[in-house]
Order: sequence, then C-alpha cells, then structure tokens
Amino acid sequence: MSDTYDCPSCDGPMRPARLSWVRACGCGVLRSTLDIAIPAKPRASAIDEQARVDGLASLRDRNNARLLDTIYGLTAGRRLLDVGCGPGFLLAQAGAFQAVGIEPDANVALAATTSAKVRHGYFPDALAPDERFDVIVFNDVLEHIPDMLQALAASHRHLSDDGVLVLNCPSRNGLFFRVASILERLGMRAAYERLWQVGLPSPHIWYMTPRDLTRAAEKANLAEVRQVRLDTTDTRGLWSRIRSVRDEGLLLSVAAYGFARIAHPFAKMLPSDAVAVFYRKQLAA
Repeated sequence: MSDTYDCPSCDGPMRPARLSWVRACGCGVLRSTLDIAIPAKPRASAIDEQARVDGLASLRDRNNARLLDTIYGLTAGRRLLDVGCGPGFLLAQAGAFQAVGIEPDANVALAATTSAKVRHGYFPDALAPDERFDVIVFNDVLEHIPDMLQALAASHRHLSDDGVLVLNCPSRNGLFFRVASILERLGMRAAYERLWQVGLPSPHIWYMTPRDLTRAAEKANLAEVRQVRLDTTDTRGLWSRIRSVRDEGLLLSVAAYGFARIAHPFAKMLPSDAVAVFYRKQLAA
C-alpha cells in the first residue's frame, strides 16, 4: 500500500499517527494501512463463522429491524442490495423486498443461510452495469473498503432515481472506540487492535463519524436525510461474539467480556459506536 492518502471527507492529507499502521487527517478521520486478505476460495480462517453468527444474531436482528423500518418510511421501492451481506442477516429479514446480497468472502458466502440470494464477489464488479436498486445498504461494510469515494460513486450509479443509500459504520466518537483509544495511549493496545480487526481477513480501513461520512457522500451527490442510532452490544451471544476470533487469548476475551457487560447499561446514555446514516440520491445538475 502507498503511504500517501487523501481524506475522503475533507480532502486533506492523511499523516502518520501514533501507531505505524494508522494515518490521521486534521479533521479527525482515521485510516489504517492494514492488509486485506479476503479469501476468494474457501479456506481455513482466523474467524469461527458459526460462533460469530451465534454471537451477532440477536444484535443484528434488532438493529436490522430499525434499519428496515426507516427504509420503509423513505421509499416505496422494493429492490434492495445488501453489500457485504455476510451470512445473510439482513436478507433474511427483508422479506418485503426483492433483495440480493454481495459477499466477497468465500467462507461466508457459501455458508449464508440465504445463499440463493447471494452473489460471490465485490461491489460493484458483481453487478451488471445497468442494474439499479431502490435501496443499497452497507451494513458495517464501507469502513472495510480502501477506496471509499469510488464505492460511494458506484452506489450513486446503481441507485434508481430518488433511491436510498444506507451507511452503518462504526463511529470514532463512540464509547467503546474512545475507551480503546485511551487504553492504547496508556500502552494497552489489545482493545484498540481488536476494534480495527488487526490480523483478520478484512480489517477496518476507516474510522469516521456520521458527519465525516456525509461530507464524503455529498461528493457523490448523495444527500443525508436521516440518522438512526443503533445498539453496539447485546449481552445475548456476547461470549460467542468475542470468542469468534480463534487465536485470541482467553484472558483478553474475559477482559473484553467483563468490560462489555459493565458498560452495557450505560451504552444507551453515551455516544454510540453504531450510527446509521440514510442518504437520498440527487440527480446531477
């Protein structure tokens, strides 16, 4: 990877930060230089996919219901694309839509419970040039894509007129990210590295805020119309979610579990690490 990057939000230069693999913009946007190694064919993985599904099921069901309720209020269109659909959580709940998913990770795509609706590949390459959707969703996905502006421009092209784009990305203003950042400055990097998903096939490339996302989206003629706060944690399935990373040490897992359980009652009162932003496609002048 090149060491020179421009911020997708303000166009400013991304400069070296405290850690060798992090770049920071003066506006606050963070970028990693971590390598992406998404398997094109099924192979052994650092992630226990079944444990991750078990750990996320309850949280995803609740958050996806909020996303879909908001989408219903923004469009009568029913053609929906879920980019990076994973095991198909959103697709399984989107029964009122003509929904399809795209998933580049072969291990996940083949295991998807809604595999008939899932195309194995990358966005937008897995689409025909003339395919259009009323809704495109990036559910914890856009932060993994190095060329964010290209992905946003492609979203605009593949949205129908007046279509809706949904971006659910982790926020650098969230409680868990702020705590992990403080711990990193004190020399305890494990939580910070876990949030960036260091060592996993698809680490986080970006940490932004909803405001940062909107600045980037506006460059692709996408106008913000709504924000919806989502839950970050759920005590149901929490241990399975934490232990889904196969090589993570038991002590670190216990510490993460303990902190998440303690923080859970306060999480709804403090800034959330998960905020979904909804955009409307604007036609070029």
